[in-house]
Amino acid sequence: MRSLMKENIDRLIEILKEQAQVFLLDAKEFYPFGTCINKENEIVPVSAYWENDNPPSQPLIDLLEKHFKQGIENGDYKIAGIAIDGLQRENNFTYDIIEIRFFETDKEVYKKYFKYEIKEHSVEFFENSL
Repeated sequence: MRSLMKENIDRLIEILKEQAQVFLLDAKEFYPFGTCINKENEIVPVSAYWENDNPPSQPLIDLLEKHFKQGIENGDYKIAGIAIDGLQRENNFTYDIIEIRFFETDKEVYKKYFKYEIKEHSVEFFENSL
């Protein structure tokens, strides 16, 4: 039997991929965003905003990380994740990737990576072992 936390991780990954797909099909890229599962087991999308329309990604990531770390520490969230659009070079090829940073109680922040390919009406994700 799968653990409840494993189910929450898988659920969070699927939600983040679905959200990323919407952004990628629309704009071919996205700003960092997050989602969490709160203590009531509800999915809560979270985004960070900056003063201008074209902010650098790192301040947004910093805001999301601070928010999620605090929410985990306070017991407001069971698990949270930040999705970050990026590139990976491998064997002289460059791939689009989504990095997901996970926040859980009593755990260090950890990451998973998924290569992706934008199709006409969908985005195909491939788990990556960076």
